[in-house]
Amino acid sequence: MGAFDRLTDWYKARRCERRRVAICDALDDALKGAPSRPVPGKDRVIIFSDHHKGARDGADDFQRCERGYNAALAYYNRLGYHLIELGDVEELWENSFEEVASNYPRTLELAAEFQRADRYTRFWGNHDLAWSDAELFQEHMTVHGYSAVVPIEALRLLLHDEAGRPVGALFLVHGHQGTADSDRHAKRSRFLVRHGWRRLQRHLNRPWNTPSVDWALRGEHAAHMASWASSRDQVLVAGHTHLPVFFHAQKEPAMTPDQAITPADEPDDSRAEALELGWSEWAEAETVRLGLQKPIPLASPCYFNTGCCSFGDGDITGIEISDGTIRLVRWPCVPKPVPEKLAELRLDEVFPHRPQDRT
Repeated sequence: MGAFDRLTDWYKARRCERRRVAICDALDDALKGAPSRPVPGKDRVIIFSDHHKGARDGADDFQRCERGYNAALAYYNRLGYHLIELGDVEELWENSFEEVASNYPRTLELAAEFQRADRYTRFWGNHDLAWSDAELFQEHMTVHGYSAVVPIEALRLLLHDEAGRPVGALFLVHGHQGTADSDRHAKRSRFLVRHGWRRLQRHLNRPWNTPSVDWALRGEHAAHMASWASSRDQVLVAGHTHLPVFFHAQKEPAMTPDQAITPADEPDDSRAEALELGWSEWAEAETVRLGLQKPIPLASPCYFNTGCCSFGDGDITGIEISDGTIRLVRWPCVPKPVPEKLAELRLDEVFPHRPQDRT
């Protein structure tokens, strides 16, 4: 390795460390100011994040997910879940709230039904940072049924079992804290997105959030979040990155080459053989792809990420907490959608020792 390469590596490492310190400091501040809320053992919670509801134009990342999200809201409300919308619910970097509200009145109404039942919590993120002003939020949202809602930055959920004994605490934040573009320089980023990126998206008539179902820990930001959670003995739940994270959950190939058998119901032998060859090549490429995308291992289940409600294929992901378990779920964008469990842990695996003194 030459001198230039060593200098480059040193510079990258230095910048990475600065970003880590900034994120850790911001999360420390958020934790200090976070209120605590008990969750009885029989209560159920669903956490969704990063909807980015827009104006139904080419820059709107939510419109493909509207069907799945509305279905999920109706389902969880009927079952008595507490809904937590973990920030970036409205895309206010690109749109005015009036644009969003006029295009998604039904989604707003469905979420407000949780609030009327006293089962709703709203966070603000970087793309709806305006809601950190509670008076502004209520000025715009009261007419939609959110008059008593005060958006928050952070929260400690104190979990209990059905006997009322403390199980552990989940620390919830949107996840942008400490990042340069989404926190420290958010105003500059908002200007560039609204006057540059949105116009490009509109011109090309496509959103840019690609679906991700590789549920292991990937990327520098996720590594910093997990490092903070582990070092502070916290269990962190966030959104922001649009990348689901769940302990020991890595996507497996949907099919391996040896499973690519000839379709039995195909009457044309040549077509059946062609399909078998095609499936086998698909499975081989998928195995290679997933094998090369090695996750950064988590030493413990200290960090979870909801994923998002704005995947380009219309799917949404979220975190369920019920019946003594925490789950990563996906609502696929198909007719008659049903929640699909992607990964699951018992809470006694997340909190192996009851932290009586911390709750």
